Amino acid sequence: MNSLEQRLHIGLGLSLVLLLGLLGWLIYDQNQRLVDELVVSRLQHDAESILTALQFDAAGKISLSEGRLSSIYHQPLSGHYFLVLGEAGEVLRSRSLWDAELSSEKLAPGERRVRRSIGPGEQSLVLWSAAYHKAGHSVTIMVAEDISPLQQRLLQNALWLFALTVIFLFVVLFIQRYIVRRSFAPLWKLGEEIKQLERGEVDKLTEAVPQEVQALVIEVNRLLMVMAHRLDRSRNALGNLAHALKAPLNLLGQLADQGETTDSLRQELHQHTDTLQQLIEHELVRARLAGSGGAGQRFNAAEELPALISVLERIYHDKTIKFDCHYPQQNIYNLDRHDLLELFGNLLDNAAKWAKGRVRCSIEQTDQVHIIIEDDGSGVSEKELDDLIQRGHRIDESLPGHGLGLAIVREIVELYHGSLQLDRSPELGGLRVRLGLSPSQ
Repeated sequence: MNSLEQRLHIGLGLSLVLLLGLLGWLIYDQNQRLVDELVVSRLQHDAESILTALQFDAAGKISLSEGRLSSIYHQPLSGHYFLVLGEAGEVLRSRSLWDAELSSEKLAPGERRVRRSIGPGEQSLVLWSAAYHKAGHSVTIMVAEDISPLQQRLLQNALWLFALTVIFLFVVLFIQRYIVRRSFAPLWKLGEEIKQLERGEVDKLTEAVPQEVQALVIEVNRLLMVMAHRLDRSRNALGNLAHALKAPLNLLGQLADQGETTDSLRQELHQHTDTLQQLIEHELVRARLAGSGGAGQRFNAAEELPALISVLERIYHDKTIKFDCHYPQQNIYNLDRHDLLELFGNLLDNAAKWAKGRVRCSIEQTDQVHIIIEDDGSGVSEKELDDLIQRGHRIDESLPGHGLGLAIVREIVELYHGSLQLDRSPELGGLRVRLGLSPSQ
């Protein structure tokens, strides 16, 4: 059963049935106890009245003063009965017993008992018995009352209570069903929005949802935003790569149409094929630096940067570069792993390309993520700093690349509403890049 609505209906329904059933049983049981206590209290008072009416003659024979007894004990099978057992075995019976018998037993003085018994006409009796000491004689008095009418009334009340409970249960279940459906309405609307998202009719989900699923919706919207920006960057990268490849390919076509193969032609062909190879290699490097992983994964500098630096050391093996990096050990939260890998890949690749022998990197996480990357290269002039982040602009045409690295970094910074500053490193002398990224919420 995968439906949360059905689980709630069944769980709440069973809980209500058990709760109301337990409540009904407790009410019936307490009423039964109350009736028993009232009956026993009345029987005890009647036994004391019978004890008061007892008389003993000189021979110790017992008798009753009839005027002191309730008239109900004179009516045959009235449901109220008594027995008096004397020391010598004599028995006094109420006229209401007529010719019926009650099970009797003598008790020790001071002893009392309450029990149920079947009386005349299958009556359900509560029998109270006690032993007394009067005028030097011991007697056992047993008083019984038929509680069949009371039990019948209790059963009627129980049936009425059961009927009202069933009606109340159906009303509560109906209200519960209505409340559950109203509570799940935003989720059904969310499901429709997901279908609209799949059809391309909307670009994000509404966040006006219950608090329990709001965090999930916000995270989905964040992932949608990340994927949209990543798609835009991929389209731009493909467009730029296609544009960069177009000119060398056209030249190769023109050279091929000349029909003659000379040393100068071969040299020019090699030059253009080298350019194509550099462009393709640059894209492969970016792909290796970006690494693998799904959208939304968190960036852990302690795990990612050593591997990235190892790739750069193999790429720039012709010069010995010392990478000095300082970073937190925990994940950098609310910043996408792929975005940061692309950002660090471009910045560290650029720093390693221009560095003479040293690259320094530091990451600090507060309310923002602060990143500083600097190298000991020749640096750039103040005039060239603003041009560096323009797409396709290159300071030195002699080195491989097509001027997209810092422009991509700028797009990532804009994605996280951050800041990007370029200046000269006061210690190393080369380019210093300072970034502040605001984690997405």
